[in-house]
Amino acid sequence: MRVLVARLKLHNFLTFSSSVGYTAIGGVTYTVYRPQPYIHNYALMYGFSGLLYASLASPTNPEHPNEVDYSFLDDIEEKLYVYPARPRHLVVKRMLCNIKSEGYAEPVQPKPKSMYPWHVAHVYLAPESIFETVVLVKDGSVRLPRTIRVGVKRQGVFKVEYAEAEVKGHTYGVSDPINLGDVERWSIKPDSYTVVLTTKTLRKGVSYSNYVVKGLYKDKALSIIEARTENETVEFRLPIPKALKS
Repeated sequence: MRVLVARLKLHNFLTFSSSVGYTAIGGVTYTVYRPQPYIHNYALMYGFSGLLYASLASPTNPEHPNEVDYSFLDDIEEKLYVYPARPRHLVVKRMLCNIKSEGYAEPVQPKPKSMYPWHVAHVYLAPESIFETVVLVKDGSVRLPRTIRVGVKRQGVFKVEYAEAEVKGHTYGVSDPINLGDVERWSIKPDSYTVVLTTKTLRKGVSYSNYVVKGLYKDKALSIIEARTENETVEFRLPIPKALKS
């Protein structure tokens, strides 16, 4: 298994709504969509595998409306696994948008101008933002991309640089961002954790897979992963499942 540290440099704007709030501008209240400064690993796994078209948020089971059958992930995990990305450098900006309703039909209003346009503000991650993550490559034939797309309508275009990494040992303490559902599935659940990102959809059959957390491990379950990138040493502390170590 190869262990790589990937540095992602944003070349377009990246939007996704981790939280929704409100703000007043000029006496008018606007809905504000704000991202958290972390990227969920399922979006990254789709991006690293080159899937630009697959929907990440299209629940199909009415009995479990928040579950998504991420059908491609099983195939992707046979070849590689990507951890959630942490921020290295952030450029954050805001844009004000005028929008109309979305749906199969426009609602009929006696005075449409009294209803539309609606105003919303998007806080977004701008070009020059940099993220870092760890990629575990199981299949030696995998060709990792130099460019990936993630985010709303795949507008987040990242240039990716890779560095070979080594596992220097094991330790206890607080991890870098991990997918809570994945580590529970691997039976390496943290003793406690702090949630840093929540998405609205779950991977089918994997509880808490919409939670990205920093986990506290009281035993030496964290691998110390080091790599040299741009004349500096980068370190991650992450749990690696036994199935991926083989």
